[in-house]
Amino acid sequence: METKNKWNLKPVWIVMSLALALVFLSSAYAYKSITNRENAVTLDVQPEQLANGQPVKFMVKMSSHSVDLAEDMLAVSELKDDTGKTYQPVNWNGSPPGGHHRSGTLEFPKLEGSPKKVTLVIRNVSEVPERIFQWDVK
Repeated sequence: METKNKWNLKPVWIVMSLALALVFLSSAYAYKSITNRENAVTLDVQPEQLANGQPVKFMVKMSSHSVDLAEDMLAVSELKDDTGKTYQPVNWNGSPPGGHHRSGTLEFPKLEGSPKKVTLVIRNVSEVPERIFQWDVK
């Protein structure tokens, strides 16, 4: 007598699905978070999506105990690559200006060509002219 699994799935499909899920999760966390602490404000930035030919997305977390975080993230951010191109953000999906804790996803257009490095620059948060975050494109 043949036993059926609860969802009537073949074991090979289960294994393949799990392998694909692991590949997706490992690529999503392939990039390390970079932290910048200056003038009573901490910024933690981690790429969520960073690959040639795709929109670039960063998870940005800002925290302070004494500074109002009122910056327009689209106005204070830009992305540069090692080929000399500069990209302006197209979307901030996160906390509105104000308060002591903010987080969200900062999105840029897709990378042009095949750059090897990108640099995220966030300006004028708590009177720090530039906060620099850099990653190799994998």
